[in-house]
Amino acid sequence: MAKKRVAVGFSGGKDSTAAAILLKQKGYGVIALTMILGLKGEEEKIERIEKLAKTLDIPMRTVDMKKTFKEKVIDYFIRSYGEGRTPNPCVACNNEIKFKLLMENALQKVGCDFYATGHYADTIEIDGEFFLKEPADSKKSQIYFLAMIDRERLKHIIFPLAHLRIEKVKQISAGLPLANKQESQDVCFLQEEHLMDYLKQYIPEKFREGDILDINGDRIGTHRGAIYFTIGQRRGTRFSSDRKLYVIKTNVAHNTITLGEEKHLFSKTIKVTKPVFRKAVKPGDIYKVKVRYLSKFSQAEVTEVSADFIRARFKIPVRAVTPGQIGVFYDNDIIAAAGFIA
Repeated sequence: MAKKRVAVGFSGGKDSTAAAILLKQKGYGVIALTMILGLKGEEEKIERIEKLAKTLDIPMRTVDMKKTFKEKVIDYFIRSYGEGRTPNPCVACNNEIKFKLLMENALQKVGCDFYATGHYADTIEIDGEFFLKEPADSKKSQIYFLAMIDRERLKHIIFPLAHLRIEKVKQISAGLPLANKQESQDVCFLQEEHLMDYLKQYIPEKFREGDILDINGDRIGTHRGAIYFTIGQRRGTRFSSDRKLYVIKTNVAHNTITLGEEKHLFSKTIKVTKPVFRKAVKPGDIYKVKVRYLSKFSQAEVTEVSADFIRARFKIPVRAVTPGQIGVFYDNDIIAAAGFIA
């Protein structure tokens, strides 16, 4: 019987390297797939990845994703900031690139049976349906970033690190000529450039002074540009007060920010748009919700559902719910649904 073939999304870091090694040990025919994104210093990095693949004795292919990466990730990132939302480029990259185009390349063009990555994630099959599930190392869990992936793709995905802790992953890849020894960056294409310096190159018209408003909508000062601020921010407003004031709202279109007390930062409800459903979600259902990657879980009851949105009410109001981020609904350790916070 022929060996099952699996393509590994291969960056040359410890995680994708460990994933490839584990799959090879299990008897799979492993192929390394590396994306070309058009980033600075990429040619040299590709050479290091090729050397690593040769050391692991696995064939490697590169896939040109420059055009799509720019359109689906970079342009979305810039456009979101220009429209006053806080984007999550890792979610966009996973949804549009790694687990869509790169995965299609692996299954259709390369002819692999499965696609794998070095993400800390797990899947579970329930009644013939596949779900994203928390991995063994919950502190390293990355399923929040994978929450928008089409659920039909999960049946073809393997997460080799699902049952491992980070210490074991480091042991597996120790001593190898890793092509990328740094922890992966949240925004890889910034390449250590300051966020605002990067955005100024593309949307310079957003960097101008505007009005600071109080909770009644009255003008109380000026700021250097609404694009500089995020909900919950306290420093940098250039407005002094005898109370602690925070940015509770930004309006990049009108170039205003609104200041209020900490109590004004808390939301009783959440609405997400363009939802991805993994389970049948209905009003009255209670889920654990994450409003950003590093946030704690908050219990919420679904109040309204359609194909276009999910609305839910928090049991305890949640601080700094930010438009543009991803709201993820968990049923215990399984993702039930997710969408963009409105």
